[in-house]
Amino acid sequence: MGSKDKISLEIKEILDLNRTNLEQYYVEPFVGGANMIDKMRGNRIAGDNNKYLIALWKGLQCDLSRPKEITKQMYDNAKNDFDNNTNNFYNNFLIGWIGFIASFNGKFFNGYAQNEKRDYINESIRNVEAQIKLLKDVNFYACNYQNLTIPKKSIIYCDIPYKNTTKYKIDTFNYNLFYDWAEQKSDRGQKIFISEYWMPADRFIKVWTKQVNCGMVAGSPQDKIECLFVPKKQKIKQNATLF
Repeated sequence: MGSKDKISLEIKEILDLNRTNLEQYYVEPFVGGANMIDKMRGNRIAGDNNKYLIALWKGLQCDLSRPKEITKQMYDNAKNDFDNNTNNFYNNFLIGWIGFIASFNGKFFNGYAQNEKRDYINESIRNVEAQIKLLKDVNFYACNYQNLTIPKKSIIYCDIPYKNTTKYKIDTFNYNLFYDWAEQKSDRGQKIFISEYWMPADRFIKVWTKQVNCGMVAGSPQDKIECLFVPKKQKIKQNATLF
């Protein structure tokens, strides 16, 4: 669940500027941790290829019961279910809850987040539960981005797995196929915005950039230049103060 919290408000300003009104659907085919869509309003659709993630968000919308203390044994049992595509220990909602909440950096089954000096699991629970009231009316769908039904004239924001940096947990990611899909959506009258570090310059243009501190101190080698791209032929409104 790669968080967009550090830059979400700036991206939101660009999206809002290009959104006709709140009746126009705002769509995220790669919703992840929902750190962008929880700041948008009006008609909203969210999709993700991880069925456990979508089960998690839909379950939280319904306030399903979930454990506030997650032991290593619970974590191992949930991972066993995930690895074997079973529900021997938990249903999909609880596999999602345990797999994201109890993992380091909120990355699905990225290792049990246990630390004597810091309660990562409790922090994750507080952060995620604070989002619930902001996501009550979002329509969540578990599917590949290509199979997500997107209404005509929607505005689409894609936080795709970054090339050469992000491993797609559920499946491999075909970037050329995504580039084709994004251009097709734009050609059909939908406005599409994509977060990435790099995209092919002959097909997409960069409309916003910002250096984001990913390390312990500013200017560290871990800092990244976050960028927002659109298909080359797509016309957008730009706020000069953002560029």
